[in-house]
Amino acid sequence: MSQRVSKLIKELSNDPSVKGVILYRVDGTPIYAEIKDERAVLIHLYFLEKHIKSLLDYIFNRKLEDVSIKVGNIKILLLPVTRTLVLSILFLPIAEYRLEIEAKRVINSLKPILLNEI
Repeated sequence: MSQRVSKLIKELSNDPSVKGVILYRVDGTPIYAEIKDERAVLIHLYFLEKHIKSLLDYIFNRKLEDVSIKVGNIKILLLPVTRTLVLSILFLPIAEYRLEIEAKRVINSLKPILLNEI
């Protein structure tokens, strides 16, 4: 994984409301994860693992910009980065708007890096 990709994802995960950031391949395989508090998000990670393939199919088949799901007190935001990669952010909903703007900035920075590596 490129250091630039790692740096961008860590920047996003530094937000105090973010509990985890995961970059998934379209087949549901996680290729990078930055999780702050595994115990706090364990049930959410289990939910995500169980449903990620169907969620990714839904995003790509419907050409959605993002999908947002609330599970308990954590919100999960899935944002396509390329045709084969999706960024998943687990966060507390208190900073949703600010986080969505920051996530889109990170995705715009990730796209050229990842497209050159593929």
